[in-house]
Amino acid sequence: MAAPPRIGPTAVTGLRLLLDEHYPPHLATMLTGQGVDTVAILSDHPELLGATDTVVLRTAADLGRVVVTEDVSTFPVAIRAVPDHVGFIYCRSAVFHRNPDGIGRIAAALSELAQDPPPGLGTQPLVWWL
Repeated sequence: MAAPPRIGPTAVTGLRLLLDEHYPPHLATMLTGQGVDTVAILSDHPELLGATDTVVLRTAADLGRVVVTEDVSTFPVAIRAVPDHVGFIYCRSAVFHRNPDGIGRIAAALSELAQDPPPGLGTQPLVWWL
């Protein structure tokens, strides 16, 4: 019997990402194309648009996803409120601009991180800085 056809790319890494609402959906598409299981709030979880950081992090934890954001000033409260999250990645906006070149740089950095994540990222409440 033939194997069922694959639907969409297969994740190469075990790291599963949730992009905060300030990242465009095409970043998730780029990462997924590179084998990183990635969803974006804007395209995949519109119910989280405008939600508090705590709700976003709780949802990510429930889905087994690591949140990717640049909200350095607001997410620490959520991290304290959701101690059982599975990871958190800060992208410094001064380094990773959200213009076309910057989105490509973010995709490359996240893809590289996903290929060789630090121990615990994706399974434990680890906070990582790009």
